[in-house]
Amino acid sequence: MNKYLPKIRYNNIPEMVINSKNHFYNKAAIRWIKKSGDEVQTISFNELVDSMITIFYALNQMGFKKGDHIAICSKSSPEWIMTDLGIQALGGITVAVYPTLKAEEIKYILNDSETKAIFVDTRENMEKILSITDDLDELKLIVVFLPKKRLDKGGHVMTYDDFLILGEKQYHSSNMFTNTISGITEDALASIIYTSGTTGEPKGVMLSHKNFLSDALASVSVAMTLKKGIKPWKHHYYSVLPFAHSFGRLLIYSSLLIGSSIDVISEVNAEAIKRGLEIFKPTIMAGIPYVYQKMSNTIMETVKAEYPEKIQELVQKVIENGHKYYSRKTMGKRNKLGTILKHKILGKIVGRRVRKKLGGKLMLMISGSASISKELIYFFNTMGIPLIEGYGLTEASPVTHLMRDKPNSKFRPNFKKKISAYNKIGSIGPPIEIPDNPYENIKQKIDEDTGELLIKGPMVMNGYWKKPEATARAIDEDGWLHTGDFCKIDEDGYAFFDGRKKNIIKLSTGKIISPIIVESLIVPSSKIIAQFLMVGDDTRKYLSAVLVPYQEPLKQFAEQNSIEFETWKDLITNSIIQEQIKEDIDQKLQNVSDYLKPKKFLISSKAFESEKYITPTYKFKRSAFIKDFKEQIDELYNSPNTFIVMKDRLTDFYDQSLIIA
Repeated sequence: MNKYLPKIRYNNIPEMVINSKNHFYNKAAIRWIKKSGDEVQTISFNELVDSMITIFYALNQMGFKKGDHIAICSKSSPEWIMTDLGIQALGGITVAVYPTLKAEEIKYILNDSETKAIFVDTRENMEKILSITDDLDELKLIVVFLPKKRLDKGGHVMTYDDFLILGEKQYHSSNMFTNTISGITEDALASIIYTSGTTGEPKGVMLSHKNFLSDALASVSVAMTLKKGIKPWKHHYYSVLPFAHSFGRLLIYSSLLIGSSIDVISEVNAEAIKRGLEIFKPTIMAGIPYVYQKMSNTIMETVKAEYPEKIQELVQKVIENGHKYYSRKTMGKRNKLGTILKHKILGKIVGRRVRKKLGGKLMLMISGSASISKELIYFFNTMGIPLIEGYGLTEASPVTHLMRDKPNSKFRPNFKKKISAYNKIGSIGPPIEIPDNPYENIKQKIDEDTGELLIKGPMVMNGYWKKPEATARAIDEDGWLHTGDFCKIDEDGYAFFDGRKKNIIKLSTGKIISPIIVESLIVPSSKIIAQFLMVGDDTRKYLSAVLVPYQEPLKQFAEQNSIEFETWKDLITNSIIQEQIKEDIDQKLQNVSDYLKPKKFLISSKAFESEKYITPTYKFKRSAFIKDFKEQIDELYNSPNTFIVMKDRLTDFYDQSLIIA
């Protein structure tokens, strides 16, 4: 156990932040990059608490009180964090809203949550809210994170600057702030986070101060112990997850809890992530598989563009050797001396150059939200940056499991037995149990009847907002949260993900399939397939799939094989190109059973980017997709052809750099 880690059980999140301020005063709590140039700006722990108090008094001055629901609809920013803390200090409940949602989706959330005020980041989002205000009975105030000179609105709309002035006028006018904080218990609601609604209507997950704080303490304790001897406050957390997401939110509280800084970027694309790595030089990064695949692709593209052919060949050999090294360890087999030496010596040389491109300080990368391929784990471990997989769900605040990054990790389910983490690659890890936990440790078990993973502990939600029946279905009488995920648990307590209960496909043959397991083998590891979704039901004998190809690799293949084309349609309708796509899929699925392999394919030349089909964390909304494209799916199954191009989704060549995979 890292001796520097806190073991305090706080009553609420603002109390925790104030305690961190007392220890770390002028140290940077938040870092972000100035919009123009590469200058890093910071807010100290002392300044953060001052801002929290100012926002507390401003809200009070505007007539808001304990128990009020106040929303934030914004990209990740320092203002997001400060506002969230100010709302909680009031005893209010922060309603997290993704800024990418459509007006109608936001209207549902604001009405359902009975939101009384909302903070937005842009004029566009302000106009979005204004367009639905007539249908929002409870909403009294819109605050925009814009300077006064850029906003000329009256009524119940005001700028953040004007809002803060209200708080400064009331500053230290009484001991109201201290008294209010002391009256917030750990079981009080801190936030409502709406699930993305991959099936049906979104549900508001009610998370308490205890939920967040217990999860932050346990997860950060495991992560910090993986980096033994490092003082926690020396770390810089780099989050590329939106703060509206429960994982992104937890990173804020985890960072503030241990006195480290959180590095914030608002735009989440390959270029912005790369720029943030180079400028911030973070030590710990949290993201999703899509982000890490993009990073891997960028690294290989850089090697190809900047280094001579011999160096390119060396890098490729190091990657292949690393794959062999880790795959044998995963199987519990010994490596030959030559493999070990190549990994230790050449891997170190190549890895140093790669790590420099990523800021040079990264010590740990954590992946969540979706399954990650072993190939990506092998790749980054070969480069000297441990990439570990975690698991969680919003209903559990959200982290419940975290993989270990090395053999004989001091964090083991029973804290005694020595376990090689290398043998467990592919696992989501054991639960985030810690010794001497001031909270009750998390527990796990498998439902014997269904195979579903069940979780119990202080991070389990209070329930769904205004949905007691849904709450009763999710949390049983004994307090076990039914995760909706199928898992297996081995003798060492390591859990292995086996698919989402709600995404299960049952074929007419009786075969039951978890499509996400197969889909994760294709995307994001494929170089020619950008998006991939499996379809099928109990009226079909076999699986099919819908896919979106990448343009550039297929252009290159066509040129190398003298295939003439002028348009994107020419490429994707070409039988040789289609066969190349099929070969790529077959290669990725060579080790899975035949009944798991799709037999037919719908090709969409246009990527699926709408919130209607993609969640904010880049997951397909399978039921919405199948409902809207039922005719095309039926046509595919009734056709003698292996491939059908979706005619209503034909496009010319277009920029695919921001495709959500």
